[in-house]
Amino acid sequence: MDFENGLDIIPDKSVICIAENSGNIKSLFASMVSSEQGKRGIAVNYLTLRNRDEIYRQIEQLRLKAPEKLRVITLSPENSAQDIISLIYEPNIPLIIIDTFSVFFAEYSFTDLYTLMFRMILASHNGTTFLILVDRGVLPERHENLVRAMADGVIEFTIVPEGDKLKHYINISKMRGAFPWDKMLPFTVNEEGLLIDTRERHG
Repeated sequence: MDFENGLDIIPDKSVICIAENSGNIKSLFASMVSSEQGKRGIAVNYLTLRNRDEIYRQIEQLRLKAPEKLRVITLSPENSAQDIISLIYEPNIPLIIIDTFSVFFAEYSFTDLYTLMFRMILASHNGTTFLILVDRGVLPERHENLVRAMADGVIEFTIVPEGDKLKHYINISKMRGAFPWDKMLPFTVNEEGLLIDTRERHG
């Protein structure tokens, strides 16, 4: 996938884990991805507990255009896991965003989670890219490690105290087809969106 904000290494036909400590940066990132893919006429399924208006309002707050082919699917807490499984193999959907994956599958056994990840990997081979948004610490540690191990890429949003300020960084711990990064990219979030500074990397 190609992105105007500088993060252009997400491979198509992949399963990408977007991780964060209980915040909304990963959702903002997913909104940016939705908008940018929409510019190219690419269909997006956004699976979430939030309603369509909330997702569209978030996109508009970033001064982005809501894509015509964005389909926000609001899931019920009771049946969310089964609904997601039924949507994995929906044809002609190049991008599926699951927000928030860790909440939907918090009660899954290790074996069931492995099976789910394997299903998504098979679906990705058939043309779908998955962005699975994960709040760190919601899944048991062994389960979360499984998700990270099976995913094609892991993008982590991190906040680091620096003096009297909080600095935001992106850490890409792995990405299929790319060399491992040993530095983190700083970024800012404002009304213009999530702006990644590709000029300088910090360790």
